[in-house]
Amino acid sequence: MKQVTVGILAHVDAGKTTSIESMLYIAGKLKKTGRVDHQDAFLDYDSQERERGITIYSKQAFFHYKDTDITIIDTPGHIDFSSEMERSLQVLDLAVLLINGQDGVQSHTKTIWECLEHYHVPVLIFVNKMDISYQSQADLLQDLQTHLSSNIIDMTLDDAQEQISLCDEALLNEYLENNTLSKDSLQISFAKRTFFPVLFGSALKNEGIDVLMDTIIDLSLEKEYPDEFGARVFKITKDEQGNRLTHIKITGGSLKPKQMITETEKVDQIRLYNGQSYQLLTQAHAGMIVSLKGIENLSIGQGLGFEKDSLAPSLSAYLNYRLLLPPDKKPIEMMPVCDQLMKEDPSLEIEYNENTHQISLRLMGEIQMEILQKRIQERSGVTVGFGLDHVLYKETIADSVIGMGHFEPLRHYAEVHVRLDPLPRGKGLQFENEVKSDDLALNWQRLILGHLQEKVHRGVLTGSPITDMKITLIAGKSHLKHTEGGDFRQATYRAVRQGLKMAQSILLEPYYRFILTLPSERLSKALYDLDLRKAKVEIKEVGSQQMEITGIAPVRTMMNYQNEVIAYTKGLGKFSCALDGYYPSEEQDKIVEEIGYDSESDLRNPTGSVFCAHGSGFYVPYDEVQEYMHIQTKNQNTSSYQAVKHTVKEEELKKVFNSLGGRNKKEEKKPRKPKKKIDFDTQPKEVVQRKEDCLIIDGYNMIYSWDNLKPLAAHNIESARDALIDAISNYQGYRQIKILLVFDGYRVPNNYGSSYRQGGLDVIYTRTGQSADQYIERKVHELKDKYRITVATSDGLIQNSILANGARRMSSKELENQALSINKKALHHLQQNH
Repeated sequence: MKQVTVGILAHVDAGKTTSIESMLYIAGKLKKTGRVDHQDAFLDYDSQERERGITIYSKQAFFHYKDTDITIIDTPGHIDFSSEMERSLQVLDLAVLLINGQDGVQSHTKTIWECLEHYHVPVLIFVNKMDISYQSQADLLQDLQTHLSSNIIDMTLDDAQEQISLCDEALLNEYLENNTLSKDSLQISFAKRTFFPVLFGSALKNEGIDVLMDTIIDLSLEKEYPDEFGARVFKITKDEQGNRLTHIKITGGSLKPKQMITETEKVDQIRLYNGQSYQLLTQAHAGMIVSLKGIENLSIGQGLGFEKDSLAPSLSAYLNYRLLLPPDKKPIEMMPVCDQLMKEDPSLEIEYNENTHQISLRLMGEIQMEILQKRIQERSGVTVGFGLDHVLYKETIADSVIGMGHFEPLRHYAEVHVRLDPLPRGKGLQFENEVKSDDLALNWQRLILGHLQEKVHRGVLTGSPITDMKITLIAGKSHLKHTEGGDFRQATYRAVRQGLKMAQSILLEPYYRFILTLPSERLSKALYDLDLRKAKVEIKEVGSQQMEITGIAPVRTMMNYQNEVIAYTKGLGKFSCALDGYYPSEEQDKIVEEIGYDSESDLRNPTGSVFCAHGSGFYVPYDEVQEYMHIQTKNQNTSSYQAVKHTVKEEELKKVFNSLGGRNKKEEKKPRKPKKKIDFDTQPKEVVQRKEDCLIIDGYNMIYSWDNLKPLAAHNIESARDALIDAISNYQGYRQIKILLVFDGYRVPNNYGSSYRQGGLDVIYTRTGQSADQYIERKVHELKDKYRITVATSDGLIQNSILANGARRMSSKELENQALSINKKALHHLQQNH
């Protein structure tokens, strides 16, 4: 039996909920239709949705109609909840885009259309409220074709098939030969988005809804799913009892309760929701939308089985807010609630700043803010507020540039060269590779490209993410003995940052696309306001007394402008807007100065490189690195590279040969020169105060490196941890120095971090989201003026931060030997005394 998942999308107030009520009524699921204004709609059961009369959360209903199982997903129409709408698109077979017959194409309609194009979803358009529209069917069709696509076809016309055939050469040939188009051809072409059918009607009066449902069935393909299990997570919620629900679409095979879907996750219940109610399933099949209870660690967009993770979202928040708390509430205490909210809506991007002790988050607008405020209060009992922090900017470059990165502390080596090229606006980041396998091994090339794509690269003007840029790997160099994967990560990040420093950077800021309709007599006031707000506008007359202004303007200047329009037009004006994208800022210098970002002080995103000389690493600033690079360009105007050749002296070769066992007899030792006797009375009397020693240890790095702890950790990590703590405690008692033993807790859910003292040893467990490396980097920076610091770790990734702050590094093997040696001495001493 055919299964179809249909998403209903629209600008707010286009009649989505009413249309779904009508479809459920025609299919026999409802005895009577509910209404939004009566607060009895089948899918708007949330209290805030009924109070506001808008859809906030995507929800589903299913019904059987004409030998087809149809699942309807109702999505939010308000711009503030665009991310909720977008998450549903990745599980749709087709979308029904509703248009308000009174308004035609609106600002948010274009945003929805672009999202549907991004996810390649077939679209069927239904123009609603035709019973009260003053516009004709022909006028509305023209509006759709002008603003959305010329391939929108009115299916109510007699020559609809002829019009469809003009959209594709293969369809045209079929139509000319047969004077008709087959059902298979129409379904395939519709699935490929070759054409977009449009219908007209009134959901409130049940006019045209039956035709819409028939068209859904006629144009949707019957999919064939593989036998292997596959699924995609598109939503995470909680039920009334507080149980976490993971909503998925099964794209292959089947699923049963108690089945393992990952190595660590097992399904407890499979629920099939229909509005607010659900039924428990003993088995779910491919094509179904179901909710899983008992799954704790999956995330939105994650693919299961053979499914890959979903595309990056095309919509994102562009305003950053601070969470304002009552005086008696600490921010860290709110993080469990915030973490849960972020799992349900990743677009919030909630972060806790350890330096300022503030919580920041990203929001789309005021209504989302009000909804979130109530959700936090319901879950925690705390009334919070929000303070606008700043608009979220992005950065790009004006011209092409070569970026170079080198990472060579002692016993590490990697060098990477990339070319940064600007792209047209809205293209995001693209990655390419021009390196031949003869010049750099394929495994290193893949690793570098992976590092380029995994990181949110920060610009050098404001520290904002970069975009609209192609990053091409053009050269790389490794060492046969000393190169590790982490070395290329460091070199790659530094190459991008160095290139950004050498390029001409451009600050991009978010712009609204807006439509303002108002009485003619208020036109001059509106134009004056919009000019002050740096808007670019077009004006047209839409009636004898009405004017329409369309255009784009910076988000930072247009916030809350809706309230001003209502005030100066006395409620007769109408303002709607949607995010149009990012454009170069006209006030770049002013904004950069206000933000005050210093790229050279950003230790997490260094712009320079680390080289090695005389057995130790040293830092080279971005504007000098080219002189030190081991790969040099043949011609600065091309991407052709050659390695620098170094002459090896005979003495160096002998030293290497001897170190590898080439010496076969003892050399005669030359007599040492007698030491020069120092007359202490002639030495300067000034005494330099020596700093106390401080040793910081990466705990888990030791556990998985020490020979006596690795086997223990394989069976019981807690026993291994206790054994390490005892060994280091004894070591500290013997050395009598300050020691910090740091254990990584960033993957432990709802972990706030902790510390305690055992004798003279400080044992620290980092919080969720904070790795041991991050904690150690911060501590080294904080303590460097007071202590002479040594960091015990075999992780080369934090070496540069250690070196940059004057600290020394001890390998895990060195510490193991010292600790075991001291413990043996202590045991021997005790035995002698007893």
